[in-house]
Amino acid sequence: MMQNPGKVLCGVFAWDCIVRDQSDTGLRIQMLSSATPPGGFQLVDLATGYAHDVRVIWQKDRELGLRIIRSHDLRGLAPAALQTAKRIWQAGQGRVSAS
Repeated sequence: MMQNPGKVLCGVFAWDCIVRDQSDTGLRIQMLSSATPPGGFQLVDLATGYAHDVRVIWQKDRELGLRIIRSHDLRGLAPAALQTAKRIWQAGQGRVSAS
């Protein structure tokens, strides 16, 4: 079972989550707090170095099913709109590789 650490980005807010499952078109995440993200946001997968623009399809307690609208590779050059996501991914690299 997949257990990638992730971050839900919405404006100035960033919440920790776990990426439980991923397919070509969607993701299943578990929020680590009781925060409820809005209908659309950006998800950063700290293990893979990808940011996904997503839309919430379903929610059950702290689990959310997400449809991937677009994916961005943060490992190379990233446009200005992705700089926050890239900084968060880079900051998480020390923690992910150490575990």
